[in-house]
Amino acid sequence: MPYQAITRTVILCFYLYSLLTLTSCKQVENKENTGVQTLSYSTYTASVNAVFDADIGGKTCSASGCHNINGGSGGSFKIYANATTTAQLTANFISAKSFANLVDPASSKLLLEPLTGIFSSVGSHAGGDIFTNGDANYTIIFNWINSPVTP
Repeated sequence: MPYQAITRTVILCFYLYSLLTLTSCKQVENKENTGVQTLSYSTYTASVNAVFDADIGGKTCSASGCHNINGGSGGSFKIYANATTTAQLTANFISAKSFANLVDPASSKLLLEPLTGIFSSVGSHAGGDIFTNGDANYTIIFNWINSPVTP
């Protein structure tokens, strides 16, 4: 009999210790990080991607000699010309997004490089001056960057 009493006492003590330990822990809540923002993929595919394929003053960003992923010489900004598949559009989105500045959209390299060469962060845009501040294509890209979304 004494063995059973000791066993019950040990089990009861362990139970009480566990109960006290667990109730003294603070409850942790999983909260969504609402400070994280990104750019809208749907806005990109609906309007921004077309800017890179548009004929702007006789030039096209996605041309084979410029930013085309299949051999363009346009630095690290590479895109698929006339992208239609989800994979191509997603690759273009990621490439464009990497040149966006969500804190200061007007300082985005995606806007500064083709904007009247004097604003270029590397001296001048090899493709020449594509945008002017406030033209329709500049505005499409600026508005996309200036309207981040919460994932």
